[in-house]
Amino acid sequence: MNGDVIVIGGGVAGVTVAHELARHGAAVTILERRDGIGAECSSGNAGMVASTHAMPLASPGALREGLRYMWHPDSPFYLRPRAKLVPWLLRYGMASTPGRARAAGELLGALTQMGLEMHHKMDADGMPTGLQTRGHIDAYETDAGLAAGRTEIAHRRSRGLPGELLTPEELVELEPSVSPTLAGGAFYSDQAWCDPEVFTGAVAAAATELGVTIRQRVEVLDFERRGDRIVAAHTTSGRISGDAFVIAAGAWSRTLADAAGLYLPVEGGKGYHVELPETTASPRVPVYMSDSRVVATPLPGRLRLSGTFELDGLDERVDPIRVRAIKDAGVRVLPGLRGVEATGVWRGLRPCAPDGLPLVGRTGSTPNLYVDTGHGIGGITTAPVTAQLIGELIRGVPTSLQMDLMRPDRFRSVFPRRRRARTVGDPVAV
Repeated sequence: MNGDVIVIGGGVAGVTVAHELARHGAAVTILERRDGIGAECSSGNAGMVASTHAMPLASPGALREGLRYMWHPDSPFYLRPRAKLVPWLLRYGMASTPGRARAAGELLGALTQMGLEMHHKMDADGMPTGLQTRGHIDAYETDAGLAAGRTEIAHRRSRGLPGELLTPEELVELEPSVSPTLAGGAFYSDQAWCDPEVFTGAVAAAATELGVTIRQRVEVLDFERRGDRIVAAHTTSGRISGDAFVIAAGAWSRTLADAAGLYLPVEGGKGYHVELPETTASPRVPVYMSDSRVVATPLPGRLRLSGTFELDGLDERVDPIRVRAIKDAGVRVLPGLRGVEATGVWRGLRPCAPDGLPLVGRTGSTPNLYVDTGHGIGGITTAPVTAQLIGELIRGVPTSLQMDLMRPDRFRSVFPRRRRARTVGDPVAV
C-alpha cells in the first residue's frame, strides 16, 4: 500500500483497522480525542466474542419489545424523548420489516461468525488478547425466554453450529452459581470472551510495532478538500494531511461525517456496567440473562455485569435506576451476589445505525473517505472483520463479504442541506 492513512478514533474499530492497514504496508496515524486508547465503549463493554443472537436491532420482534419497554426507565430498552431522535426512529421503523430483518440477520450472522474465527486466529498467532474459549451460557427466567432459546438453538444447528438446551437441573450442574429456580438455560460451547480493554490494548500495541503512530488528545475539527478528495484534517493540534481518511469514532462519527459532507445517522446507545469483586458466587463462564438483557462476564479479579440500551444522544450522565436494574437482574440469576458491594460503575455510548447494521465502506461522494462505525453492541466481535473489509477496499482487492447493506452512505438526510468540507485556500479558524 502507498500513501498515508489517517484513522480518526482510537477505539476497537480504529485500532483494528490501523493494524490491518499496517500489516499491508500502509503508513497509518491514529487520531484519538481522549487521553488513552479504547477510552470509550471499547474498554467497558461485556467482552463477549459471540455469534449467538445475531439479530439486528431493527426487527419486528425488537420493535414490539421496544414499544413495550420504552417508557419504563428500569427496562432493558429506554429512550429519552427528543425531537432530534424522530428521524432515526422513523428509519428504525422502516427497517423493522420481516424481509429487511431477515437479510440483516443473515449478514450479522456471517459477520459475527467470521469475527469469532478471527479472534481465534489472532489468539493462535500469539497476540495476547486474553481470549477465553470455554463457551457462554444463556439463562432463562421465564418460559418465553426458554422458547426463544429453543428457536436460537434450532437456527444455529441449521447452520451446523453447536447449542444445547438445558433443564434447570442441568444448568445448575454446569454452572452452580445460577439460581435453581430458573426456567432453564442453553450452553454454546464454541463461544468466547475477553477483557475488552486487554484486547484493544493488545491490538494497539501490535499496530505500534508495525509502525502505526498513535496521537492522543487530538480532536478533528474540520476537513480540507481538493476537488472530490479530502487532503487534510484540521485538528486541535493543527493541520494533518493524508492520502486516505477513515472515520472510526464510534458514536461521535456523525459530527465528523457532517464536517466531511456525509450524512451518517449514528445514535449513541448508552450501556452500563457494574463491577463486583470476584467471589465464589461468580460464574466460571459468561452468563447472558436473556429476559433482562444483562451479561455477567468473569474478568481477572472481578465480575462485570453489563446491560441496558438507552437512546439518549451523546448524553453521558449515569442513571442510578439503570444501574440498580442491572444489579437486581444479576442477583436474581446469580443469587450468591446478594450483598456483594459494587466496586465500580461505568457507562458508554455504543454507535448504532437505525437498521442495526454497521456503517462500513467507501463513501460515494469522496473516494478517499472510508467509514468504520455503527457496530452497536457487537464491536469487539465484528471489529476485526470490518477492519479487514476496509483494508480490502483501500488495497483495491475483492472484499471478503458483500458490503451493499453496510454502505455508509445508504441513508439520506431528511433535511438535505448540510456542511461540506472546506476547499484548499479557504480560511481555517482553529
